[in-house]
Amino acid sequence: MAKHVSRQSFCRLHWSFEGPPYLRKRKQAKIIMPRLDINDQAFELDNHPLFFYGGEVHYFRMDPSQWRDRLATVKGLGINVVSTYIPWLWHEPEPGLFDFTGHTDPRRNVVDFIALAGQLGLMVFVRPGPYVMSELRQEGLPDWLLDLHPEIIALDSQGRPHPTRMVTYLHPTFLSFVDRWYAAVSEVLAPYFSHNGGPIILSQLDNEVGMLHWVTMMPDQRPDIEKQYQDFLANTAGSAPYGHSDYLQRGVFWREYRAQYLAHLSGQSQRHGWPSPYIINVHGFRDYSIYSRGNDYPIGLSQLFEARHVPGAFLGGDFYPGRVGYDNFHDLALAVTYTAATNAPDAPLFSPEFQSGRFQDRPHIDPSDLDLAARVSVSYGLNGLNWYMLAGGDNPGDIGLFGPRHEWQAPIASDGTLRPSSQVVAHLGALFGTYGSTLAQTKPVTDIHIGFYSAYYLTENPGNPEQAAILQEIVSERDNWHFDGIYRILIAANLTAEAVAVDKEESVLDPERIPVLWVATCRYMDARTQERLSAYVQDGGTLIIGPRVPEWDLAGRPCRILADTLSLPKTTAWAQRGLATILDVSSVFCANYGTLAESATTEVLGRITRGESQGAIITRQSVDAGQVVVMGCALPDLYQYYHDVVRQLAQAIGCRLGLTLSNASLHATRREGPSGGFLFLHNLVETEQSTTVSLAGNAWHDALEWDVTVPPRSGLMLPYNRVALGHTSIQVMQTDAEITLDAQSLVIHRGVHAGHSKLYTQLASQIALASGQATIEYANRHVTIQWQEDGQAQPIILQFGRNDSTVQDPSVVADILAEGSR
Repeated sequence: MAKHVSRQSFCRLHWSFEGPPYLRKRKQAKIIMPRLDINDQAFELDNHPLFFYGGEVHYFRMDPSQWRDRLATVKGLGINVVSTYIPWLWHEPEPGLFDFTGHTDPRRNVVDFIALAGQLGLMVFVRPGPYVMSELRQEGLPDWLLDLHPEIIALDSQGRPHPTRMVTYLHPTFLSFVDRWYAAVSEVLAPYFSHNGGPIILSQLDNEVGMLHWVTMMPDQRPDIEKQYQDFLANTAGSAPYGHSDYLQRGVFWREYRAQYLAHLSGQSQRHGWPSPYIINVHGFRDYSIYSRGNDYPIGLSQLFEARHVPGAFLGGDFYPGRVGYDNFHDLALAVTYTAATNAPDAPLFSPEFQSGRFQDRPHIDPSDLDLAARVSVSYGLNGLNWYMLAGGDNPGDIGLFGPRHEWQAPIASDGTLRPSSQVVAHLGALFGTYGSTLAQTKPVTDIHIGFYSAYYLTENPGNPEQAAILQEIVSERDNWHFDGIYRILIAANLTAEAVAVDKEESVLDPERIPVLWVATCRYMDARTQERLSAYVQDGGTLIIGPRVPEWDLAGRPCRILADTLSLPKTTAWAQRGLATILDVSSVFCANYGTLAESATTEVLGRITRGESQGAIITRQSVDAGQVVVMGCALPDLYQYYHDVVRQLAQAIGCRLGLTLSNASLHATRREGPSGGFLFLHNLVETEQSTTVSLAGNAWHDALEWDVTVPPRSGLMLPYNRVALGHTSIQVMQTDAEITLDAQSLVIHRGVHAGHSKLYTQLASQIALASGQATIEYANRHVTIQWQEDGQAQPIILQFGRNDSTVQDPSVVADILAEGSR
């Protein structure tokens, strides 16, 4: 039995029937807190679309006297959800001694912190572990747990403790203590669950499960784990998705093992009534000295590939790109779309940890890094993010892994002052507050589908020498030729790419929905996936593969199902450093390429004209109802002209590109839905960039054109096609500048150059200029605001009558949550 401190000390844990005091007023007024659901890759709050805009604030890292000020500051930045870990080591410092109300230390009073957040109109996202990492000792597990029960510690192959002293996830002793921990947390937080009238709407299962396996390249190798693996082989003898190689089977086993652990936590959460859905956060962004990359993020997705089946849960990515620039922004785009491809179809696209700073002061994170990272991710479909950390603090006692400091370069410093990055958080908060419900109903308009083959990332374990050679080739090619090669080029060339998990059992490769599929391939691919891709072409799809044609399975055994079924041309030679003509573009440098045999059935789209081996390198041929293109040249993104070549090639293959820019230095995407669209422009370089943007018409809107200038290292989110301005009846037809809503005012965040905004409203005459330099023209129900070039670039503020606003925005819950403070 768990041992608590005195009953009197914990009186606040055991509410009377009416519930905690701040909830009683709500119950008397018959106010029911909103319920968070998921639908079509977005969150819904009581059936109304919600853009989840959160920030991490750790109550235990600041004095309780600071909580109200920090939470009020958070809300003032436009945040609608506050998130926090609930560290096990902090709340159960001795076995069975739980403190959630501050009896032993005021900073342990998580109950009052959550109550206060609700009173201030904030929803709450809680993360109770058992692992929390968070720069805490033993990743947040109590010291006594490992000291008293060393049998739960994972072992290496020599029987020594795992170098991180991580636990065996499914060890019965560990799970028994985890269950007791969940029960204790649940007892005190249950009154604050949303279905009980409280502000807690979302919770997380553990934290970055498998991360410690990945960073050490060392799985748990206890003898009992080996027995479980042998039982797994016996139970799955006839269904090895990637073949019967021991290395690959172990990888699949660990996917199932982690999913089983998370399913246990999900079961405990459901047992104790935690609000679902539950988030499973995915690791994988890696630090390289002073910069970071996301090219390993798919390893985390691969480790948690089977966790998509955990009841009531979905995957969300922890995004830490470091310095964001033109050379690495595609990391975020690919991370978002790979996560969507791995998840269940309806799962929301959400980042439970979105970089707002760093624990260390290097790399230095600038405000523009926050801005660009958020804009790129949202443009690719992200419908929620949680800034980590939003507020700095300090570690109480001796729980900090690196001592007492925990500043994190956070937008809100530990002393409560605002850093410049807070201005980015606030401006994005104003944008999402104005358009969030509409934005959540839109999706990126896909130009081309790309293949996410998770087996290429099943590489976190060391292999035997034979398998190690295959892994080395796969890792090198997936990183340089796939992730930083053709997939980056497609994104940088302004083709919005949507990933398809080609090895996910439930993925349907339907040519009606996926007319063109580009799958970057190595020489190795399992038989089942080769069969699926072959069937896709035979059913009418257009498949692009390369630079290598798969000829072996993942274990290195011959497997030419794809090549033989589609009669693909054989590679006659593999060479380096050649010049090619691709379509009408000559002198295209190819660092690595394979020449392809030609026949009467193949059309040559690219040919090496100078090099150690000459001949066709890109061919196209019809197969049954579809066609297949073999792109036998590797194109790491070394030259800007590659973007034009690939864009032309995509169009020649059959991609219909709706968005065209006169300046290819800018990145552009768009999201559209039944309630309007959003054009996203990103300038990732240090100089101002101007462009004409042309958008082809479709069933939702006519052709549109913008002439805009984007300042250095910044972006624009421009609504079009009658997007509602917040809770008003005013709609944006088209604009050259961002517009936000502030009470009874519209703010046009104009730049120094001339531009205009077009609005639609039934009460156009009630819109008037309050400040700024602009002219307003009224025509029927249309209002056009124009401004001239002005070096000051002061915002234009328009006031509108109350008749132009509705009574209530159903997606805003602050008034309901604030009921307890009145």
